[in-house]
Amino acid sequence: MLKAHESMSEVQVALAEEFRSAIDDASARIAAVLDPACPTAEFLAALEAELRQAASDPASVPYPDLIDPESYWEASVKPQARAIRSSVVTILEWLESRVINTMEVAEADLKQMVDTAAADPGLEPETTRADLQVRLEERCGALRHQMAELLAVLPSREPLDSARSSYHESLRAAAASDVDGLKVAYLRDAGGDESHQRFAEQQWSETYSDRIAHREAMLSAATPWRHQELALVGYERARTEVEELVEAAVARLQAPLGGLTGLLIVRFDTEVDTGLG
Repeated sequence: MLKAHESMSEVQVALAEEFRSAIDDASARIAAVLDPACPTAEFLAALEAELRQAASDPASVPYPDLIDPESYWEASVKPQARAIRSSVVTILEWLESRVINTMEVAEADLKQMVDTAAADPGLEPETTRADLQVRLEERCGALRHQMAELLAVLPSREPLDSARSSYHESLRAAAASDVDGLKVAYLRDAGGDESHQRFAEQQWSETYSDRIAHREAMLSAATPWRHQELALVGYERARTEVEELVEAAVARLQAPLGGLTGLLIVRFDTEVDTGLG
């Protein structure tokens, strides 16, 4: 970031605006890919409704074979995940190219800064060199920070997190409803007098959470829960892979900045005999 005493040049302002424009453009393009594919709570509810309809009347839905979870995964979830990755890779390649073009302008501006300082190093070139190095480090740090902002190019995970939460709440509610429906039969089968019934009630209460957890596990393997979980997992994996692609792109773009100040100082030393080069 810039120090308090340093103002931004016209070139720096233009570069900052270009970085911001690139991020905004890429964000919109990536959102257009990820947002429609995200399995929201509304999507999960619609999927459940369609699966129940398919189970009762297969001819009433366009793809009755997808009632099988594995078929749904292979025919719908996996292809969508591949399409997401392919589309985002294309967008990131475009973004990297745009940022590299911007960095060429930034590097030319930095070289001009060096050449200007070398053309008039003053009576104490060592002092000029030290001041130049500080300014170069500040500029490279600012560029590194701007590139790090590319990490925010992806849309919020909130819709996905909300859908995952909705899924768990719905699954648990269904499991609790099923378990609650067994209580009367459990107490009836326990039989005995009032004291024995109180003991059975206590046993039911103590094992209630375990019964729900067991029922959740059973339901999660059945329709529609299995399909909903596959939809969530498929998108979550694609989203994680996309996040890794973005991180890798930012790392590649930032890498040249690590040694740029040193190379520019060598350029200064080559033009000015400071005795330090």
